[in-house]
Amino acid sequence: MGDVVQYKLERMVDELEDLDKKGLFTRQEIRHIVRKRRDFEYRLKRPSPLKQDFIAYINYETQLDALRKLRKKAIIRASEGTEKKWKKSVSDTASVVKILEIYRRAVTRFKGDIAT
Repeated sequence: MGDVVQYKLERMVDELEDLDKKGLFTRQEIRHIVRKRRDFEYRLKRPSPLKQDFIAYINYETQLDALRKLRKKAIIRASEGTEKKWKKSVSDTASVVKILEIYRRAVTRFKGDIAT
């Protein structure tokens, strides 16, 4: 179980380094993100994860992506006078892919459940 969680966390390294490099999150905030994601991944890997675990993880990732977008807009606004362009990067698409992956895992786990 721990190996699978560690593998999923290692796949996030590029995204987290990009967030740090662009100045969207501090190192301390990134440590907190890793800690929260590790907790959520362990919850989803236990023998009988709850639907609420998946929903809480999706909500966390959605809020994190919204915060990333707000900070990105603020940085772009602050640097409008310079000629520096903000190119799309790994961190721009990784959160959407992550949320879709969590949804896929939830749907696979709760195939016959159509209630909310």
